[in-house]
Amino acid sequence: MRFIRYTLEPLTDLHLGAGRAGMVMRNLGFVPGHLVGHALASVLGAARGARPEDFASALKLVRERLRLGPVFLIDDKTQVLTPRRHRREIEERHLHGRTQVALDSFSRSAADGALFEVESLSARVLSGTQRGQLARLAGGLWCEDEKLDGIPLRDWFNRLWLGGERKSGHGRVRVVEKGGWAPNAAAYPGIVGTIESRGIRLDKGVILPGPACDGVEDAPLRPWVGRLHDPVQGFGRRLSPPVLVRMDGRVTSPARFQIEPGEAGWCCWRTLPK
Repeated sequence: MRFIRYTLEPLTDLHLGAGRAGMVMRNLGFVPGHLVGHALASVLGAARGARPEDFASALKLVRERLRLGPVFLIDDKTQVLTPRRHRREIEERHLHGRTQVALDSFSRSAADGALFEVESLSARVLSGTQRGQLARLAGGLWCEDEKLDGIPLRDWFNRLWLGGERKSGHGRVRVVEKGGWAPNAAAYPGIVGTIESRGIRLDKGVILPGPACDGVEDAPLRPWVGRLHDPVQGFGRRLSPPVLVRMDGRVTSPARFQIEPGEAGWCCWRTLPK
């Protein structure tokens, strides 16, 4: 498979759901690969006819042809902000929230207990030396062919809607015009390792940003459950099998890591058998 490094600019704020804590709908500090995969399958399925079978076949194609890794914020255009180790910087410079309320259709007033806050990744940097500039997100993928249905992957990525809150106009991104699409790049954003056809080779002690199913330590275990495509109800209507991951862990011994292709932990890092 061929490795491609890419960089995105958000055209709108992004709500990358991380569950709910009280009244707060939390936001992840990065884009998990499975969000990119479902967004790609969604636009591909729509282009094929938007029937349930079109979305199902598009998702099958994406899962078979691509290995989509996590996508991270870039601070000051150089440093990759990892989701756990740089959480404070991400919250201070990139996350904001807005309060919403659900309305009762009969009384035309706020429904009881329906006040909540939605966290979002701002399209523009909120503080620091890059304040006011468009945020940037860098990730990578492995693919067999740089086209899907005869259209270049880069063109599909320019159509993506990432995350939830599409009804509020959130989620639009584009590939950075200059240097934003780099086939055969030598490195994955934020990772010190050697790119290979099936993944990346890492030495002991290296930090592996994003969720890893095995092969890392120095990070707490946490459940990782994503929303999947349901053949009847569509995207986001079924939960994936649960898996425990470590976020931004330290590699325990020299190993080769690939992007998990199965439903449990789809698009998380997993060690390749020796």
